[in-house]
Amino acid sequence: MMEIKNIIRNGIPQKHIFYFFIANILFANSSHADINNIGGYLSLTYTSNYFDTDDHRSIRNLNWSGNLNYTFNNSHTFYLDSGGYRVYEDETGTYLTDTVIGIKNNEIFPWGETGHIGYAAQLTLPTSELSEKDELYTALRLSMPISNKWDNFNYFFTPRVKKNFHKYKTAGEKNLTEWVASFNTGVGYKWHDFKVNLSLLAGTGWNYHGTRYDWDYSGALTGLWQITPHFYTALSTSNSGVYFDAERGTVGDIDIFNLNTATYSIAVGYSF
Repeated sequence: MMEIKNIIRNGIPQKHIFYFFIANILFANSSHADINNIGGYLSLTYTSNYFDTDDHRSIRNLNWSGNLNYTFNNSHTFYLDSGGYRVYEDETGTYLTDTVIGIKNNEIFPWGETGHIGYAAQLTLPTSELSEKDELYTALRLSMPISNKWDNFNYFFTPRVKKNFHKYKTAGEKNLTEWVASFNTGVGYKWHDFKVNLSLLAGTGWNYHGTRYDWDYSGALTGLWQITPHFYTALSTSNSGVYFDAERGTVGDIDIFNLNTATYSIAVGYSF
């Protein structure tokens, strides 16, 4: 589970207001555009591993997130994503996540009859407490989504690379991460108003001293029901683990499903 935290009760620092001002400039032209070019979603998700609340392994949190996007030239899209969450176990409290602004186009190069290769570039606005403690200025992430579909099935594979920009190379005794390489892949099936998706996210990183980390991964299985054209609900389960470094002699065992690390979520959302 992510440890990105920013306590809301202390208010939003002035520099965060500046970040949101930048994001507002990017979307300023959308106020003069066709309303049909503007979209997004709002979602609320409750996540738990359903351990007894007295168990130190218990996880319970409520997450909310939002997305606003503006499409221009019929293909390119500016987007803004942000959110927060309420933690009910361990370090209880209400926190913000980082905010990202970016531009993407998922259909630059067609291949075959239904395949597409695109691009996405995004900047991180460090609105979380963790980013603030690490004195992160921003992060730039580039990705290349590759997708295809066959009848009711769709497939995607997205390699990504991210460069962090911190004020210092370390924060206390912690070595900060400079580069992150990852990929997100999965397959989905759609039947009328129902969708099922199986996905895998894996990545590694390098700190500012050049040390590479082990590969981390997480998998998720999600079922979504589009109740109306705008409202949806979803159920999902996910777990996480670590690939051992192949240079050390093994790639380890991939733990497909582990009751000790699995979490379960239910979400409701509104898209527009």
